[in-house]
Amino acid sequence: MDSLTHIVLGAATGEVVLGKKAGNKALFWGAIAGSLPDFDVAVTSFYEPVKSLFVHRGFSHSIVFAIILAPLLGWIISKIHREASFREWTWLSLWAMLIHSTIDCFNTYGTALLEPFSNARLAFDSLGIIDFFLLFPILIIMVIVVFKTQFTKIRRKLSTIALVYTLVYLVFTIGNKLVIEHSVKSDLSDKQIEYSRLKSSPLPLTNFLWLILAEDSLGYHYGYISNFDKKPIDLKYIERNHFDLGNYANSSTVNNLIHFTNGFYTVKKDSSDSLWLYDLRFGSMAFEDDEKWYVFSFKIDGEEDLPIISRANPNRSFGKKTLKEYFVRLFGKR
Repeated sequence: MDSLTHIVLGAATGEVVLGKKAGNKALFWGAIAGSLPDFDVAVTSFYEPVKSLFVHRGFSHSIVFAIILAPLLGWIISKIHREASFREWTWLSLWAMLIHSTIDCFNTYGTALLEPFSNARLAFDSLGIIDFFLLFPILIIMVIVVFKTQFTKIRRKLSTIALVYTLVYLVFTIGNKLVIEHSVKSDLSDKQIEYSRLKSSPLPLTNFLWLILAEDSLGYHYGYISNFDKKPIDLKYIERNHFDLGNYANSSTVNNLIHFTNGFYTVKKDSSDSLWLYDLRFGSMAFEDDEKWYVFSFKIDGEEDLPIISRANPNRSFGKKTLKEYFVRLFGKR
């Protein structure tokens, strides 16, 4: 999720857990603890591009990490603020970090919640990296909380409402994903399109506009579907082009990159004959311009037994034009 959502949820957690004793200090430290797992971005630059993909949302987002770090953070806070005990500050820190890691599991990127016991990346693919229908309500609630008198019941009630709303919204996204996939499967059946895997992931901003990928042996049927569409989904086709990797396909680094994409990728050569691998799971704001669709782009160079992989900057544009196109497409106009 985006940083602001994590900060707001951390603040709400702080108020619910310890606001009765610590007031605004509980909000502040809840926001800090709720942001800590994402501090892994500060070290990803020290790793080569493919490895860095697994460092982010890796061990720092695990249950074990939260259990280890919460007492340390709790001890530090207890030395600064005497309103609550070491145990109480630890409890606040633990809940804030676990809520952060859990909600990240609903995104497409994947979260290593069970490291170091398992490297599996949990990704329910039901919630965009930023979702205004989640962020705005809880942000408004917590702004109201800040302006309410400290140590009052209304602050804890409002903060509880923010957390309950988040839980309800997460459940809604799972349900909406099932509705979207049911509709897509029906359309694919009507079009007599055979596929081996189906992936749906929400675009940023809302939960009502989705990217669809239907995989077959050679590539993917893909398109966008909105909850407000009145017509069947329009699908295009993109080939995987795995053979273009040549001997690079034998490289463990390249295979790790393919593993990161969960097998949803395409390989292309640009006008200068450079080789690129694109992760297809992340929908952009470009609905017609296919070349701007690729959010995660990786250039493959070097020797075939020792490839050099560099990552292009994520291509997500939120200008006036793209926002207008987004909402036009959201409400079923195409």
